[in-house]
Amino acid sequence: HRQMLKIALITIAQISEPSLRQILVKSLLISLVSVMACGLLAWILLGKFGLLGFGFLDTFLPWIGGALIVLIGLVFFPSTIMVIGGLFSDKIIAIVEEKHYPKNVGSNHVPILTSVRTGVTLIIVATVINICLLPFYALGMLLPGLSFVVFYLGNGYLIGRELFENVAQRHLSVDEARKLRKRYLLKILVGGGLITFVATIPLVNLITPLFGVGFMVHLYHKFHSENG
Repeated sequence: HRQMLKIALITIAQISEPSLRQILVKSLLISLVSVMACGLLAWILLGKFGLLGFGFLDTFLPWIGGALIVLIGLVFFPSTIMVIGGLFSDKIIAIVEEKHYPKNVGSNHVPILTSVRTGVTLIIVATVINICLLPFYALGMLLPGLSFVVFYLGNGYLIGRELFENVAQRHLSVDEARKLRKRYLLKILVGGGLITFVATIPLVNLITPLFGVGFMVHLYHKFHSENG
């Protein structure tokens, strides 16, 4: 666990560097523009097709609908960041490896669609998992601490699996990456739980895509060195 904390601190320190800071700013801006664009689209569509036949409501419906979409978008802003951040995951991996592992930079290119798919998969599966875990969360009200354990185990496994394989596939085939992930399942689960923890802290969760990918890069190379 002390080693995990050390990796986390190294990862956070690099996020403040210009190369990764630029990616963070781009992710934030693209995510914010996407949310605002959805709000504008809702405003236009409701103004054109969403008439209720009541003059007063028809006047305010587009504004209410647009504002509601923006509000929902801001609530799920960290999730949006995960998807947008996926666009830059290949670049993030390269930056971290070029600084810390210059003699072992991955040569396999991870397509943008694959990275985005990873981000979307994380959100969809995380939503499904958390819905399925609702009974356990409810039980956690009777057994204090249980809901937290279940939450971090479920989401830690999901995030750890997706991000680790995404990083490992720059060096290994899909099957080899999956085998390595299964070999170090427990450690990747702990790492995924730590990333999940970061994702639950307001404002700090905005760095989740960079932190998650960077953390898994260090974890992959740790496992690689152990296997000689």
